Amino acid sequence: MMTVDNIFENLNKLTHEDGQREYLAVLFTHVNEETNGIIDNQKNSYDRQRVFIQKIMKEIDDLSKEVIRDDTILISVKNQKLLRTSYQLVTSLGITPSLIPGLGINLSKRCTSSTMLPRLLLNDEQKYEMLTECANFFSRSYKIPVLKSIIISLHLSDYLAALIQLAFAPLKKPGTYTNFAMTEDRYKTLMIDRQKYVQIYEHLVYNCFQPTLMKELLVLQSVKDPAPPTFIRKIIAKEMSRRLLVPGGLLSLIRCFIESYSIDTGFEWKKVDMISKIVTSKHGSGTEENYLDNICNQIMQILSLNNTHYIRTATACALSLKQKYPESIQVNILIKEIFNVFDYDYLVSKSNLPGTILLSSQEIEHKVNVLYASLCTTRLDCSSSLLLPNLYVLFLLGINNTKNEELAVKLKDIILKSLEQLNKNEIILLIQKFLFGKNDALILIEEYDAGLVLKYVTSQKEYPKEDTIIYFLNILKASSEDRFVQCVFEISLELLIEINLKRQTKPNQDLLSLEDDVILLDNIDAKYSIVLQLLSEISTLPKIISSLKTNPVVVLHFIEHFIVENQDSSNDECITIALILLNTILSNSNKTKELDKTLNGLIPVLKAMSVKTASYNNILCEEAISLLTSKDVIKSETEFGKAMTDVFDDLLPVRTHGVIALTKLIEANDPETISKKYYLFCLFQEYLKDSDSYVYLYAINGIASLGTYCTEDVLHVLCREFLEISCDNNLQDKANQNKVAEMRMKIGDIIVKVIKKLGDMAIVYKTLLLNTVLCGCRDDDPLIRTSALSNLAEIALMLHYKIGSIIYEVLHCIWCILETDKAVECRRAAVMVIGSLLKGLGKEVLIELKETLLPIYRTLKSLYRDNNEDQVLRLHAQLALEELNDIVKEFLFPEVKLNKKIFVLDSNT
Repeated sequence: MMTVDNIFENLNKLTHEDGQREYLAVLFTHVNEETNGIIDNQKNSYDRQRVFIQKIMKEIDDLSKEVIRDDTILISVKNQKLLRTSYQLVTSLGITPSLIPGLGINLSKRCTSSTMLPRLLLNDEQKYEMLTECANFFSRSYKIPVLKSIIISLHLSDYLAALIQLAFAPLKKPGTYTNFAMTEDRYKTLMIDRQKYVQIYEHLVYNCFQPTLMKELLVLQSVKDPAPPTFIRKIIAKEMSRRLLVPGGLLSLIRCFIESYSIDTGFEWKKVDMISKIVTSKHGSGTEENYLDNICNQIMQILSLNNTHYIRTATACALSLKQKYPESIQVNILIKEIFNVFDYDYLVSKSNLPGTILLSSQEIEHKVNVLYASLCTTRLDCSSSLLLPNLYVLFLLGINNTKNEELAVKLKDIILKSLEQLNKNEIILLIQKFLFGKNDALILIEEYDAGLVLKYVTSQKEYPKEDTIIYFLNILKASSEDRFVQCVFEISLELLIEINLKRQTKPNQDLLSLEDDVILLDNIDAKYSIVLQLLSEISTLPKIISSLKTNPVVVLHFIEHFIVENQDSSNDECITIALILLNTILSNSNKTKELDKTLNGLIPVLKAMSVKTASYNNILCEEAISLLTSKDVIKSETEFGKAMTDVFDDLLPVRTHGVIALTKLIEANDPETISKKYYLFCLFQEYLKDSDSYVYLYAINGIASLGTYCTEDVLHVLCREFLEISCDNNLQDKANQNKVAEMRMKIGDIIVKVIKKLGDMAIVYKTLLLNTVLCGCRDDDPLIRTSALSNLAEIALMLHYKIGSIIYEVLHCIWCILETDKAVECRRAAVMVIGSLLKGLGKEVLIELKETLLPIYRTLKSLYRDNNEDQVLRLHAQLALEELNDIVKEFLFPEVKLNKKIFVLDSNT
């Protein structure tokens, strides 16, 4: 019995030594026959080539028998390479020369050297005989797993081409033709062979991995020079239609096209469009209704997967189907399942039993993922009618979600993407739902550790109005669409006017009878306060201020309504906003004749209001009058006025004193100074450009003092200055470099001071702060690195160590400093930060750090035991180890309180 080693030894000889000699003999015989003028008679060359291929087939067939006999046989990588070479020879010498022109991949496309070799011309009988032997060989090999993998990965298109030709190539009827005679016996034999190869072909296409099969069929269909014959194109098109209609066929088609997708190259939109076009064209012989039912069911199955790429493509197919078949019931049901899954009316109609779970946490996350993949990661244009019904419930989900950060980002992006596509009328209705809720709300969203759950209820809890405003403002600030932001601003102005008119017409509270319950804040007043708070925040956005420069008319009606028509003490907040908007357009807008005429009519009213000192609006009125008349108004010598005079003085010490005075006024909450907070913020930023270091540092302190009033802007400026400030290129001496480093460290301390003032609100700016200090940890200056590490510990403490997944990046940064930093101060600070994190996290360290905890322990232990290490660093390592030891002890052996409650009962009871 031949062993496996002998088989591979024979194959090695065939494909290398003996094989080269035999094939060269074939070529030389062929060349000699051509030179002797005997081109038609090439039987000798054909026989030599056929024998050579048969020898390779015999060895592989023997290997197949051995593998079948003993399935524990393992084939080495070297021998697998030898097998691939053998199949390449069989394909190149047996299959490729025997195929019809246009069928299969030409050998010249695979190997450039093949064009230099003489071609062995075969007649039709020789081609058929060679092709059948190779097809039978591939069919036998396909049953052996190791050989099957070689065929599928390297030669599936060749195998398919051979089977297509043998099974479907048109046969000539019996008769005599030019240089050919088709006998009855020959015709019957060919028909029997055809049935055999049809069965082999059907078995292959049904059992092969479908994405790979579709890919190879498309390769055969796209061959050029020459193009495939008509019957081949029809066969492949028919087969592609069959593959598409079988269960999972659409998924196979998608995988066939976009399986090569990678995050570096981007999503292949052209292929998605091609898939959509294929799907929208009816396939198969069934009715259109049956086809759409099949495809829609397959799309629903794809949407149940958690693969973003598949969901994107499936959504694109659904939208294409909707566009081509708008009246189809199946397509409309599919569209609703994708885009209307959070429709309030649909959810309420699902059940009327209180406490029924309408959507579980898993369903919510999956449906959000589908919407996110469909809207936010694609270039698909969805109709606003598809998006609008979902937004109210999605908004409620966003408000109630506090634990799942990934879900929060997706909800925010979906809502923002949808809102930016709506028109003004749709946004008006939606904003009212967002801010005030629905009067007949029948759904309740609850949050558990597993996620959000949506329930049906008969009595709704109080609508979370404060959380609503904060969440809506976060969405608005994240928008990059100026049209949407301006639209929300205009709607807020109109809403406030409308609600204020309702407040004036509501019945007086004094007219109510004494038996009636006292209403402290009715529904109209509640709406008024919500819109007022929203408008006060929107009015300060840079996008709104810039838009007022070009289009100030949008606020004129609001200004006239509250300054001229409604000077009631109950409208002080609205009057303040109106005055701020008035001063904004007076300072920045391009004035026209009509605008000047309208604004000049406000002067008498503003003068009358400026006399009233009961509120702080008189200051804003005086500023507006000054801007309107372009004359300086005589102002009282306030502390703010004196400080502003000093700030613009020519002498440097006086300017510095002015900056210090303004900073003190801000810290003292001076009303006049606070009303100019954004102006002062811009002023302090200008002084950051001053070359004098004292002015620079006092300007930094001034910006820090505004942290309570415009926190986000202040932190962005401070973090930018901490990262970007550098020494002048012309000042290369050590003293100036140290001065710059000292200034940067002071800025870092000021950032920490601002964060301490914020308290628990600091968590909102977690990403900005941690990114800043981590960048500082990579600075070239060891003093800056040490200061950044110290600030990192302070910021983590202020965040209550709620760092989330960023903790691994923090630990990686500290690790690199411990291993590579040459400055001992930096390494000391790094160990100190580890100790601080361990102390702050407490028992949570066992959950947060998980498998990272063991390397930390080993590193600390190694530093502590190293007698050659810095003593201070060893002390920090010892403290960190002790802290870790206490945490583990407390976790393993918690203190048991032995308390017993004793109740003394009254004897009468």
